[in-house]
Amino acid sequence: MDPVTHITAGVLLGQAAKDRFPGVRPLVPLSALAVWMPDVDNIVTFFGAEAYMRHHRGYTHSLLGGALMAWLLALVVSRFAGGAKASRLFVLFYLGVLSHLFLDCITSYGTGVFLPFSDVRVSVPSVFIIDPIYSLALIGLAVAAALRPAAGKKLAVAGLAVMLAWPAIGFGVGQAVSAHARDLLVARGEKPTRVTAQPDAFAPLWWKIIAEEGNDYVLTGLTLADPDTLLPERRFERAGRDELERLGKQAPVFSYYVWFTDFPVKSAAATPDGTALAFQDLRFIAVNPLVEKVRGPMVPFTLTAYLDPAGKLTRAMFSQMGKGELILPRTGVGLAGFGGG
Repeated sequence: MDPVTHITAGVLLGQAAKDRFPGVRPLVPLSALAVWMPDVDNIVTFFGAEAYMRHHRGYTHSLLGGALMAWLLALVVSRFAGGAKASRLFVLFYLGVLSHLFLDCITSYGTGVFLPFSDVRVSVPSVFIIDPIYSLALIGLAVAAALRPAAGKKLAVAGLAVMLAWPAIGFGVGQAVSAHARDLLVARGEKPTRVTAQPDAFAPLWWKIIAEEGNDYVLTGLTLADPDTLLPERRFERAGRDELERLGKQAPVFSYYVWFTDFPVKSAAATPDGTALAFQDLRFIAVNPLVEKVRGPMVPFTLTAYLDPAGKLTRAMFSQMGKGELILPRTGVGLAGFGGG
């Protein structure tokens, strides 16, 4: 989820708990800080696209890591701000961290909440990564709570209720959309083995539909403004995880990519030196025309393998949001900032 929504959730939490911590005057900004803290791992951006894939939403986004950060913040605040015990502040700040984890888990990216015990990435996609309706509703209630102190607590609690309720609605709509999309695909003669609906920009109005059919993925979409018409479909060859693991023996980034992706696809193109295999994840290919116009053809987290005529990996390029990173085989050493993507 975007940082504005995270911080707004922290403001609402602080406003709702303000009367319980009368001696801590900067409680609201401190609560906002607690909710934002897990995103301190964005610093890995400076170490390249591969590092971002591997470590963002990792240890600082885990239940244990979040608890440690919340406890450290509580100790500092109780020492210098005064007026509250560290244990009580920890409860508030940890609730803030948990709200951050919740807001990230309801998107499709995936969050390592169980690290260091398990590296499984938890994702229950029900809200798009940027949801203006959701964010503006939370911001509006936070502003109203600040402008009307007498009703501030009730408005803040209402904001927290919206924070929980909107994703629940989105999840329910997504399940219904998935079942309906399957019926539409079957009605036109296709035989999907699995159909998944994921929120696209302006969900719950727009939904991305991913259907498995044989060795292909079918990518289409559905808008509730016209629920009985699927968007034009695009077919992709499913990327074999065994193939990625074989490449991972030459460059570890391919093995990390197996762990990171949910719907990996591939395309091949001839090059003067052999073949280029481009791997992408359908999670990051939008079906909403507006997103395509704004972002263009670029697909985040694209991993390209360059093979010689014998099929040996000569180099790889991993691009994230238009910035590419050259990765050499066997060593896995990347040159961050290499142009391309």
